[in-house]
Amino acid sequence: MISKFPLIFALALASLALAQEAHRYLHISTNPSYADAYVNSTRKNFAANPDISLPGYIEVPAGEGNVLVTIFKPGYRDTTINVTVSDKDTSYLIVSLSPSYDDVYLERQQKALSHRTRRNIGIKLAIASGVPLIASGIAALVTEYNIGKANDKKDLIEKSVIREGDEYARNLERYGEYRDDAESAKKVTVGTFIAGVALLGFGLILSF
Repeated sequence: MISKFPLIFALALASLALAQEAHRYLHISTNPSYADAYVNSTRKNFAANPDISLPGYIEVPAGEGNVLVTIFKPGYRDTTINVTVSDKDTSYLIVSLSPSYDDVYLERQQKALSHRTRRNIGIKLAIASGVPLIASGIAALVTEYNIGKANDKKDLIEKSVIREGDEYARNLERYGEYRDDAESAKKVTVGTFIAGVALLGFGLILSF
């Protein structure tokens, strides 16, 4: 009988080798420190959020030997580099950034940062709009529920032959309560819906 152990061992080694190959990294730091990096991009508009903040690690997919990186730091020239990474483990790179003294260039950088800040605020507002919109939907369901209950009590009152007594009084009281609750829930529905739409609209405007 042929032992399966060598085959299992070989498969395990092959899987380990593939896993190591699939998780190669490129570590980039800059001088001076702290910058934004856009991976596999030569973008000129830096209003979009960076793919990674430096210093940091960039994962290199298996089978790829080069990584295109664009580095952005206010006050310094944008730097685009094509890095050849090691076949194994992690490659390390330190990039020296060149300062810029071009006022027009620096102003364009600041505009890109301001645009990025506005976009991020807009996205957060758009996401936050989900809270009042969900609350509006819940309040609408509560409104419908209370309207239904109020109508049920109203039908009982209108169909009641005896217009006095404890049961009749309780129905009147409950009808009033359901009607008031429905009116309150309706106001909440409208208010939260308007707030949600306002947040969403304002967020969408800022996010462009």
